Amino acid sequence: MNTGYSYTVIRVRPNEEPRIGVSIYPDGQARVRYFPATNTTHAFIDIDYGAAHVSIGTSSDAEITNEHITFARQLLDAATAFLADCERLHAEQQAAA
Repeated sequence: MNTGYSYTVIRVRPNEEPRIGVSIYPDGQARVRYFPATNTTHAFIDIDYGAAHVSIGTSSDAEITNEHITFARQLLDAATAFLADCERLHAEQQAAA
């Protein structure tokens, strides 16, 4: 069943920085891939769904800083919490079926 979708919003308001938001509500067509620094000059994660593509990574010429480590930990914590919620909701839906 194809129940996912994605969209992008670009918001431009006077006297404000433009904002771009990419929302992905995946189904089985979504792909997340990790490319380690051992294969390239930098590590990165790609998220693909439909026409939406998001890359998260270090730049190839940047020194890795504490800010990179902090960001990666925040990403891990958020992904771990997201996984736990998905597993819980899935279990609740299966039990109700």
